[in-house]
Amino acid sequence: MRRYAFVILFAVVLVAPFLLSLALGTRQNPGADVRSGAPPLQLVIVTPHVEGIKREFADAFNAWHVERFGSPVTIDYRSYGGSSEIVRYFRSSEDLFKKIGTYRIDLVWGGGDFLFDQQLKKPGYLDGVKLPDDVMHRAFPQREFNGIKMYDDSDPPQWYGAALSAFGIVYNKDALRYLSVPEPKQWDDLADARLGNWFVAGDPTRSASARQLFMIIVERAMIDATDGDRSEDDGWADGMGKVRLICSNARYFTDSGSAVPGVVSTGDAGVGMAIDFFGRSQVAAIGSERLGYVEPIRATAINSDPIALVKGAEHREVATRFIEFVLSERGQKLWATRAGAPGGPKSTTLYRLPIMPSLYERPRDMAVDVNPYDVKFAFRSEASRKGTFNILGDLIEVSCMNLLDELRETRRAIVASPKRAELEARLGRFPFDQKEALARSAKFFDKKTTATEKLEMKRRWQEEFREEYRKLREEAAAP
Repeated sequence: MRRYAFVILFAVVLVAPFLLSLALGTRQNPGADVRSGAPPLQLVIVTPHVEGIKREFADAFNAWHVERFGSPVTIDYRSYGGSSEIVRYFRSSEDLFKKIGTYRIDLVWGGGDFLFDQQLKKPGYLDGVKLPDDVMHRAFPQREFNGIKMYDDSDPPQWYGAALSAFGIVYNKDALRYLSVPEPKQWDDLADARLGNWFVAGDPTRSASARQLFMIIVERAMIDATDGDRSEDDGWADGMGKVRLICSNARYFTDSGSAVPGVVSTGDAGVGMAIDFFGRSQVAAIGSERLGYVEPIRATAINSDPIALVKGAEHREVATRFIEFVLSERGQKLWATRAGAPGGPKSTTLYRLPIMPSLYERPRDMAVDVNPYDVKFAFRSEASRKGTFNILGDLIEVSCMNLLDELRETRRAIVASPKRAELEARLGRFPFDQKEALARSAKFFDKKTTATEKLEMKRRWQEEFREEYRKLREEAAAP
């Protein structure tokens, strides 16, 4: 018995530091900067950013702060997961805030503009901060671009875009050669039936970036419909139908959208949808002879990836300085300059798109070869076309993810049928349009709708799709 007790005690001692690190966060630049002679100031940031971004910005900000203010800064990064987990943290900390007036967090950094504008600002978790005019003029010569806000329109703003994100397709060249499928250029290419069981995407119910990717496909279809003198509502059904055809090729859905490029690089999938910097980083790591990444021309969209001050921040002054640094030319250069180049990161190229437009006018040592401010790069996104964003993940869940085996079986039956063109067109169009989707969304997210009622609604919707697929298979098998 004593022997087992010793083994258990040894395991506890071994694991405890890792558990404490997870609970307390990751500290960057621990200890004082001996050159400055001053003790380090503290800053607590919750972020979904990868380790390379956290480390490079912590080192650069610390050096900048010592130069300007004479004291170093220790950053305590808290990485709870993606946007859903960040929101969950703030919701669970509301009682703590009522008691002590702080969430014990100074800044939220990264996660997409929907997280900041809808999930953090609206419930009141953020605090406004006014930045110097020179910082604003250099970082944001225009308030919005292509329908996307560069910073919050409150006075003072409650969040600022720190970088830009675009979206595209990552693909394994070896896998595509094996399948005799050409390299993809547009979203439609992902619906090629030859890619059956070779597509991977993030779970749109868990990952805001994955949901954004699917929303881009739908919004582009809405634009195409109006260009053809049809309604946006009609185009929405086309877009969601295209999503179904693409998902019929899915091998599985990852919990995190950031995992997709890694899955494709291993050959476990041949194609996937990815955020630009994850795609580019993976191509750089694996090599362009094996892996590729492309943004569909005029069929992608950009959005801002913000930073924001948290209400009740305990280190408000240092937090404001960090925002100023991120938006300065010195901070913005870190996003896209090659590691080791003047003004670039020390060791890790980040492959992100700076939000400061002037950097694209003199792209020296830049690791990205696109300009998001080029009008040919992306379509103009409109909030009016994204009214179904909240419900989109749930609709994809009940029509594609939960019924993946049946969706695959239906697609295979259609491909083998002499009536393929007719039946594939029907599968490629959602059984209801945007008006119906908005009505379902209003009911689903009504505050009076209980959790049990929501489950019942999703169960009923899922059965509707199950029946639709059964009928399509029957028709495909009929002589």
